[in-house]
Amino acid sequence: MGSLRLSGMLAALVCGLALAATATAKEPKEFVAHEWGTFSTFAGSDGLYLKFYPNDGDLPDFMHNRHRQVKGGLPDSFVSLETPVLYFYSDQNRTASVHVEFPKGLMTDWYPEASRPPDKNLRWDNIKIRTNSLEIPERGGKGRYFAARETDSQFVQASGPGWKENEKFLFYRGVGDFFMPFSVQAQGNGKVVIKNTGKDAIPGLFLVRVDKDKIYFEQSGHLSRGAEVRMQEPKIARTAEQLGEAMAKLLTEQGLYEKEARAMVKTWSNDWFGQDGIRVLYLVPESLTGELLPLQIEPKPDKLVRVLVGRHDFLTPETERQIDALVRRFHGNSNRDSEAADRILNQLGRYRFAAQSAAESRLKAESSGVIRR
Repeated sequence: MGSLRLSGMLAALVCGLALAATATAKEPKEFVAHEWGTFSTFAGSDGLYLKFYPNDGDLPDFMHNRHRQVKGGLPDSFVSLETPVLYFYSDQNRTASVHVEFPKGLMTDWYPEASRPPDKNLRWDNIKIRTNSLEIPERGGKGRYFAARETDSQFVQASGPGWKENEKFLFYRGVGDFFMPFSVQAQGNGKVVIKNTGKDAIPGLFLVRVDKDKIYFEQSGHLSRGAEVRMQEPKIARTAEQLGEAMAKLLTEQGLYEKEARAMVKTWSNDWFGQDGIRVLYLVPESLTGELLPLQIEPKPDKLVRVLVGRHDFLTPETERQIDALVRRFHGNSNRDSEAADRILNQLGRYRFAAQSAAESRLKAESSGVIRR
């Protein structure tokens, strides 16, 4: 009888363990975080980086910032860190803490509210990640910011004494005075030399030229460390939809979910594919992202994917000559010519004063006989 009783107890124990294993199998603990964003830079035809005024008026009014009340706003910078958004995916409610640093830069905008006043870092302590829907702010219009919500990510909630803020991601933005390990030289007649000066390979890039309603682009693949590729400005007009599809495909190949990739393309399509000029869009190596933007999430996600795009606008020698002529008119004796030149120079947008300052330096050197054209 004793052996039978023992056998029954063992059988019950084995059965109980099997049931526990089954229950555990039905409750996976996977926790995933995905991030996308943009490093924007600007340069002359010689490849030298130029400081420019970063965007600061394209965000909704509920955004937190540290500069809009400061006289003069943001300083001109070599790098504009634009719209990184951090998504979370979980099959259960969670509490997490997130700390992101920008050692070579300064955090300027963020949402929801952060626990630590921003400088070179932001900390969101004990945010709630929720599988149910939460009410999120809509005021401020339907700007580019809102396209980032078009994913299947979970809602997040940050709170403090007397306040709560909800969103579908963590958002931040910043500026920096450093050079990305990437250069482009425009040699004239549509010839471009693109060089990877970093320690890691660039997974892919696009050379893009936008001229009014026409868009031209050419894709290049893997660019090894220290390697360069010579490209010719594309001459066959394509569509923004074709470029958007190619860009979304490249982003998903790097690990973003399709909806995330399309949300990123939708967020930046007017700038990447709609603003006149020539630029390179390239994938920032994930190791470089980790170096420039160290990120800590507790508890540590089972999977973390970070896909940032470098947007590098540059001037060609032909465009610089046009700007030189406009700057001469702008500083000329005719008010009518000056006003006309001013209107055209304003079409350069946030790059206007960087391009104008470079032109003024060239004209000054030319008048003193340092260079000849």
